Amino acid sequence: MARAPSAVVALKRESFVHNLKVGGPEAQSGRRPDSGPLHRDSVVWLVAVSILFLAAELTPPLLRMPLGTDEITYIARTSIHVSGVSLPPVHGQGAGLLAAPVTLLTQSLTAIRVWMSVLSAIGLFLAMLCWRGLRPAWVLGLAGLIFASLAISQNSGVQIYPDWWGALAVLALTGLLLHAVNGTMRDRVTLPSIALASLLIVLMRPQNIVFLMGPAILAVIFVRSWRKPKVMVAMGAGIVAGLLEWIIGAYLWFGGLANRIHLAGQEPPSFRPYMSLGTQLKVLNGPWYCTPPGGCNGWDSPGESVWWVAFLAVAVLGLWLAWRTSAKTSAMLAGATALWVIALYSFLVPFGAPRYLTPSLALMSILAADGLVWLVTKARWHRTGIVIACVFLLSGIVSQRVILQRDAAQQLATRPYLAKARVLRLAGIRAPCVLASPPVAYYVGCMAPWTGERIPELLARTPQGRNGWRKLVLTHPRTVIYVPVKPASQ
Repeated sequence: MARAPSAVVALKRESFVHNLKVGGPEAQSGRRPDSGPLHRDSVVWLVAVSILFLAAELTPPLLRMPLGTDEITYIARTSIHVSGVSLPPVHGQGAGLLAAPVTLLTQSLTAIRVWMSVLSAIGLFLAMLCWRGLRPAWVLGLAGLIFASLAISQNSGVQIYPDWWGALAVLALTGLLLHAVNGTMRDRVTLPSIALASLLIVLMRPQNIVFLMGPAILAVIFVRSWRKPKVMVAMGAGIVAGLLEWIIGAYLWFGGLANRIHLAGQEPPSFRPYMSLGTQLKVLNGPWYCTPPGGCNGWDSPGESVWWVAFLAVAVLGLWLAWRTSAKTSAMLAGATALWVIALYSFLVPFGAPRYLTPSLALMSILAADGLVWLVTKARWHRTGIVIACVFLLSGIVSQRVILQRDAAQQLATRPYLAKARVLRLAGIRAPCVLASPPVAYYVGCMAPWTGERIPELLARTPQGRNGWRKLVLTHPRTVIYVPVKPASQ
């Protein structure tokens, strides 16, 4: 006797709920223990994705990529190579501290890239592990595969950038927060982990308290059932510890906290509303940094935008489906945080850079995995769903790698800092000296202004004072250099 249509619908929905969530009392009731090394909640899925991500990182195009301007400012104070390059006052030291175990020992580019790749693979594994119990591990592995296959993920993971680590930390924090407020994980695990994730977020950039942690903070304040003092204390402890590093740095290098805040306020962009959503979306295909209006002409790889539309559609599908299941709360928090990050960067930052959006992409990958799970398990047309899911995944992996290869080659061609520094050293330029380019200054051993600082301002804060320098102009390559004024007796 055939089942009634209503019974079939109920059965499908029950199956989808079971596929999405394994933690909590709802999922535990009536479920037989999983067995075997590759059961649906085996941690092997997460390990496998992390290893694949590491393998993608350890490839020649990424290992040969020269250090960029931002990377050099992050490691300038934690490098075996002495220079006068300074970290901009608004930034945090977190990315440089992660690289420090290698940069304090060697200048080897390969060693730095390998170290950051290994750290990134471990970080990806730990961030996804924080969601275990909210989704089966194989679904999290699928989410990790989507996120790890993105060109910007592989590009950022091998470099010394705070955005990648902010993305992993906010992904972890979201999962841990859900465990803490729902009681699906022991407090002795969740609370220190929440503090650690919050610390990492703030160490990367103090403004991440608003840009990344805003939804989590608002949730524990305004959602009555989540208003737990122990969770607030854990988040607060991490935030305070992260700010403490920034405050100590203010007194060590910037003349005090008030002066660092003043200097940070002078860095571009000015604090006002912008409308850069179009720019933020356009640079998802590269270039990795765009300063409108003249810094980003055209649209690189417009055909790849079709895949991004599919990514958004699958993520929205996952959010809509989770709305009707026990995974509703986790999906809503992930979606709200992703939207929050995109909105703030689109309205408060005029520069376009896909690495700014990596926190949103990480959380949207969870939702996209939910959508793909539904496609491949829907009883009526799951075969078509399997084809759609495979096309989505394979086309994304291949096309994103093509974009990565192109942009890695472009970065190799547009970062001739070592060659320029070699020419300057052959010309007799030695420290103390001042250059406008932080990367070239780093390799020569000179000082350089941070973003938004003018050369006269930098000269004024040197021991020689503004009038203690003279200007030199080299023609090949054309470079303006400031060297100390020699005493008249010499």
